Amino acid sequence: MSLSDIPRNHFDPLNHFPPREEHFSGYFSQSLSPPAFLSHGISQLSNAFYAHHPAIFNMNALSQEEMERYQELSNKYEPELPGPLVSHKQSTNAIALDYANADPAFATKTTALAVTHPHSRIMKGDGNCGWRAVAFGYFENLFNLRDPMQVHRELVRIKSLSTLLDQVGQDENLYEIFVDATEEVFGSISGAIERGERDDSFLIELFNDEYNSNAIITHFRLLTSAWMKLNPHRYGAFLSMPLDQYCSTRIETVKTEIDEVGLQGLVDGVIEGSGLMVEILYLDRSEGDAVTSHVLTQTRPGIGAIRLLYRPGHYDLLYGGEPAMNIQPVVNLQYALSSDYETHWDTNDLGFDVNSSLMAIPNLMMDTSFAMAPPMSQPPSDPYRVSPPQEVYQPPVHTPPPPPAASVTPPQPQIRLTGPPPIMSSLPPRSNDGPQIRLNPLVMKPNLSHSLPVTAPFKNSPYNQAHFQNSDFEPIHWEPHESRK
Repeated sequence: MSLSDIPRNHFDPLNHFPPREEHFSGYFSQSLSPPAFLSHGISQLSNAFYAHHPAIFNMNALSQEEMERYQELSNKYEPELPGPLVSHKQSTNAIALDYANADPAFATKTTALAVTHPHSRIMKGDGNCGWRAVAFGYFENLFNLRDPMQVHRELVRIKSLSTLLDQVGQDENLYEIFVDATEEVFGSISGAIERGERDDSFLIELFNDEYNSNAIITHFRLLTSAWMKLNPHRYGAFLSMPLDQYCSTRIETVKTEIDEVGLQGLVDGVIEGSGLMVEILYLDRSEGDAVTSHVLTQTRPGIGAIRLLYRPGHYDLLYGGEPAMNIQPVVNLQYALSSDYETHWDTNDLGFDVNSSLMAIPNLMMDTSFAMAPPMSQPPSDPYRVSPPQEVYQPPVHTPPPPPAASVTPPQPQIRLTGPPPIMSSLPPRSNDGPQIRLNPLVMKPNLSHSLPVTAPFKNSPYNQAHFQNSDFEPIHWEPHESRK
């Protein structure tokens, strides 16, 4: 069969020789009509070509079995993809460079992404990238927690999910090999934590082994499928096909990429119980200069986070930068006490540990047996007294000056001199009713009466009577007859 034997109306819209009904006029009135010319020329060309190559373009020369074999080979063809299944951490600038000359929206968002998430981990795009990214991020977070008990709890929880497989009719003899592969990863993580390892290279090697990686992913696929089948009301409304058909064709089938509904089922059925947060960062052409974030879990924030970067048809892992520490500078305001700061006290004479951090906490009780003692009487005024909150200095309210009055001699201000505080040799008797304020035991020692330690929070507090904002603040007056100390 040659091209000359095929009727001209046989060609579809892609035909190079469409039917023509117009008639040539003018200079071409005496020439052959186009159908006759083409039929004559192509007939001679096809006869000459097929005489030497009878079975190259003539599809009828192939048998039905050969056609089916070629179709099967075409369906099984997979292009060779470079790179490992899971890469080591790398700079996100590499992703930004990939989109530097691409769509301006992608270029802007990837540039900003390299700042907020400076590191990434690339998954091989073999159809399992989404499943592999979630599974690797799950185990990676468990390893980074450094908690063997948490790893053990997760192992028990994941193994208990096998009851879901039994409920949907899965044969234990078929899925137990996938459960064993997942259990081996938990064992490797526990061993690495006990040995004090910090390098996650062992985990990368496990996932770069194609057998182990596919077994773990298959286990997660079966768990997701069973969970969705047992909770059809949560996912059925978002599918364009019956749930059972969706699970058999999109979830359980190997090397089928995960979509939004399947990813939500994976998070709900497998990841949610671990306390990890799962977040997707969408790289698309939406408005804004940053990627669009969407959190799939109810845990905000969790004990860890799995952050996925979604590019059209592909998933990778992202890692945020270290949180910045906002340290406020300590500003020392004016403070003073009428005591010798250079004197050191003997801590061996104290019945407790001198902890400046604990001593700075107001109303901290070191002995709960004093909690119900009767209230103590108000001590006399002294430089060490702490003013109540209502006595804190308030800024004066400016009022108009009063009208001038007759001149009178103002009374001379009286200087109040106070002596050293009385020394307490023992604590008051204890009781079981009524609140009691526990005094600092430092004031109980006679040899410590002039060496009261002052912590930084109390120095800068207006409750300190030596603070200039305290309502009872009075400068220390020097008398000529006193010797310089």
